[in-house]
Amino acid sequence: MSSTNLHARPPYQLVEEGSASSASAEHHGLSAMAKSKDAEGMILPRTIARETKHDSKRDFLFKAYVIVSMTFMWTAYTLMVSYTRNSTPADKVYNSSSVVLLAEFTKWLIAICCLLRSCQYDMASVRRLLDVEFFGRPMELLKMSVPSIAYAVQNNLDFVALSNLDAGVYQVTTQLKVVTTAVFMVIMLRRRYSARRWFAITLLFAGVAAVQMDAAAENSTSNDSDKNYTLGLIAVLSTCFTAGFAGVYFEKMLKDGGSTPFWIRNLQMYTCGIISASLACVVKDGANISRVGFFYGYDSKVYCIVGLLGMGGIYISLVMKHLDNLHKSFASAFSIILVVIMSYWMFANVHIGGFFLLGSAVVCFAVLLYNSVPE
Repeated sequence: MSSTNLHARPPYQLVEEGSASSASAEHHGLSAMAKSKDAEGMILPRTIARETKHDSKRDFLFKAYVIVSMTFMWTAYTLMVSYTRNSTPADKVYNSSSVVLLAEFTKWLIAICCLLRSCQYDMASVRRLLDVEFFGRPMELLKMSVPSIAYAVQNNLDFVALSNLDAGVYQVTTQLKVVTTAVFMVIMLRRRYSARRWFAITLLFAGVAAVQMDAAAENSTSNDSDKNYTLGLIAVLSTCFTAGFAGVYFEKMLKDGGSTPFWIRNLQMYTCGIISASLACVVKDGANISRVGFFYGYDSKVYCIVGLLGMGGIYISLVMKHLDNLHKSFASAFSIILVVIMSYWMFANVHIGGFFLLGSAVVCFAVLLYNSVPE
């Protein structure tokens, strides 16, 4: 029984730092259960209740950890990109495509480390797994190139959007990805949605429209000639489209991928992501990189952005594997509130009007309402 439970546990959770101690604890727990059997060989209900309560507490702590971590990562990433893109002179700003490429390398290295851990650091097992599942299945690698290209495009468009929009406007408008995700789920996964979810989508449109009315009014009276509101809006709407498509496609691959291990699937996507981001680097910023260098404009804040973008990709994969849309919606809604508050405090030229506050509240409510309906 003990070995069955150990093999059933997913070996790739990032927060399982004490896997050996967990196995030991489970062994002692089972021993205690065995000792507490009565004369007829039945396990005492009190022992079962203690074990169930312990598992529920551990599951709750893991979910809370992921939600809190994602909230602060999304908030920090949005604010830092907005700050570095708008506070740095144009001739000294870093190349955004280089940040995306380094983030893809970061995700790839993390996935390799997690794969090693899932194989208990047995290099022979890792090599066999890579030979069979990675190098031995080139068509699967080709399939994963689709979401990797979409994510590479999205990450580059994020920098365009945050260079031309306030962080709060960007954060609220990106919630339209709930709409695009729903549409792609209907098309690709044959999902059906209740009337409550379609009502939530309608509210989401209304909330984003209110925010855009406030942003457009502020833009018409702004003297900031470096920002192009229309370009920023087009960029953020495009990211909603690519994020919705890539997320649903990746979910479909995880569910239809058969026995392909989770971290192998991630390695496939991040390998294609490195190739896609490299091409974007050459096409978008190749001339500038050859003139000033790949790491031009980099400082501690830019390296922090690389780390946040890389870890954010890993956490999105974990959420899609272990959690559900309700937990994602909490992180998303909380990040809107944090970004709005921090933007007002950090950026002196940020204006928060009545339509913005109303729209933000409606968007938060709509996202939570949408995800309160069971799948």
